[in-house]
Amino acid sequence: MKYSAPKPKKKRGPGLKLLGSALFAAILLAAFFFLTGNTKNDSTHLTETAAAAFQETLVQSLLAQSQPRQPVSAEPEVIVTATETTAPASEPAQPAPPAASDPADWKEWPVLPETISPKMAQIYRAGIEAGNDPKAFSKIGDSNSVLPSFLACFDYGVNGYALGAYNDLEAAIHQFQWSFSRESRATKIGITAFELDVYHWYEDDVCWPYESATSCEYRLWQPSIAFIALGTNDALQGIDLFEQHLRSLIQKTLDRSIVPILATKADNLEGDDSFNAVIARLAAEYEVPLWNLWRAMEPLPNHGLRGRTCTQPRTRPHCAISPEMIFSNTAGPCAI
Repeated sequence: MKYSAPKPKKKRGPGLKLLGSALFAAILLAAFFFLTGNTKNDSTHLTETAAAAFQETLVQSLLAQSQPRQPVSAEPEVIVTATETTAPASEPAQPAPPAASDPADWKEWPVLPETISPKMAQIYRAGIEAGNDPKAFSKIGDSNSVLPSFLACFDYGVNGYALGAYNDLEAAIHQFQWSFSRESRATKIGITAFELDVYHWYEDDVCWPYESATSCEYRLWQPSIAFIALGTNDALQGIDLFEQHLRSLIQKTLDRSIVPILATKADNLEGDDSFNAVIARLAAEYEVPLWNLWRAMEPLPNHGLRGRTCTQPRTRPHCAISPEMIFSNTAGPCAI
């Protein structure tokens, strides 16, 4: 007999849907460099653990605010003469880690994090050693994370997307192939952090009894990273409940050695941006990357949001990347 909690009454926001997000190509590139490294050299025979260490070096050199770290040269031999002694050259000084960002200033945070914490690099390495897939990511979220709107086009080849000036992202797309269009067990229209943190709602036997939809998704897919984007529907339930269960989701993700990437939301249904403030504060507390979607969307018309006014969606979405933004075009003539 299958046991599950009673289905909570679905609480949806006013049907806001993202038109697109500025610099979304950048977050894909960050995920690529942060968690997979460069996979173009097929002749490389590194173990997964060694590859993870290599990737951490790549991250620190590419994403740090300071200049890329110079390789440490071997110590020169000590030469002793009758008149002087040449001391071994010291190692180049390593750049100091940047000061922690103040969560109160989250609106000024960059769309893409400029540094990755050593803690997250350690979590990633531990996950690879435990069997997490370096070529897989999961989506945890509401209607803004469901198929086909969120990323699915990148699994459709040349018929699905056009990279434009961002052809260097092609390697990242190949690296994470089939994660883009896979239907996550932890995404659902109208879902909240609370509902993703308690017993799942599925009627089949794929998810175990007493297992949350998020835990089920992680068990089935074994990702190395997870996009966690919530808060729109949670605004109808209250901020305390949202923080409690978002915190729980972050901790459960880290417990599986999966690196969570949190995302601010583009809307402000609560009226005071308090939910995004919570998201930023938890990102700082747990030292996890934050994709500041709010900042990317803020300068767009209507903050990049629209209501459910479009009809006749396309069978497949098509993503077109421009220097300003990436659009997921799922609504024919209604999309920009």
